[in-house]
Amino acid sequence: MKRVLSAALLSAAAVIPAHGAAVVNGDFEGGSLNGWYASGANVNGSSTAIVNAGNGYPALAGNNSALIVAMSLWPLGPNVTCASDPWNVACPLPVPFSPSGAGAPTFFSQNVAGRFLRGGFIAQDVNVAAGDTLEWLSQRLGEVSSGTVGNPGNVDNAFFVAFNGSTEAVVDLRGNVSSYTFAQGGLWSIFFGVQQTEDPYVWSALKVDAIAFRASDVPEPGSLALALAAGGALCWQRRRAKV
Repeated sequence: MKRVLSAALLSAAAVIPAHGAAVVNGDFEGGSLNGWYASGANVNGSSTAIVNAGNGYPALAGNNSALIVAMSLWPLGPNVTCASDPWNVACPLPVPFSPSGAGAPTFFSQNVAGRFLRGGFIAQDVNVAAGDTLEWLSQRLGEVSSGTVGNPGNVDNAFFVAFNGSTEAVVDLRGNVSSYTFAQGGLWSIFFGVQQTEDPYVWSALKVDAIAFRASDVPEPGSLALALAAGGALCWQRRRAKV
């Protein structure tokens, strides 16, 4: 009996996440954007794809990352070629490069001061509990890599956005922020993206990876109740053995 109760106590006390908040394909290790809604190739001058060392953009973690690009509109000529400006809308996309093909919604037209020209993003819906923290790795490339938070000038923007239909949280990734904690539970849409605000002639990109909710050390209520019951039964068994 003691062995049975001890086993029940140990198994019930195992740490289990208290809810089901999860990101689908947040590490991109399958080599695709499955699970994400993504702006496609040349949709409003943007592209999204899986990248790795094989196509010149080493992953931030593991073997693959997602790359979101706001492309250049420089006219090609003697001084601007596909070799010097590989993310030009007039040039073939680097190979291998497999954009999702999904159309981009109008979300990014809501840029500060209406200066948005073009941009790309990846997005998905997640169910969260209040207090959940989402974490990620990111790297800015191209013109946006020189930007700083709050710069009103001719600098592109990289961002994380969380939206639940009434509350919208915007995190400027030029500040090297790598997490966001949800104050409210429920269904949220999460976005990672890059925008061109004024200058259409220099490409900007955001590489993201390891998008996941921080592990919770809180056991589920059912598991906690079982652990308490098993512990109580074990104490009772020991007291009975002493009598």
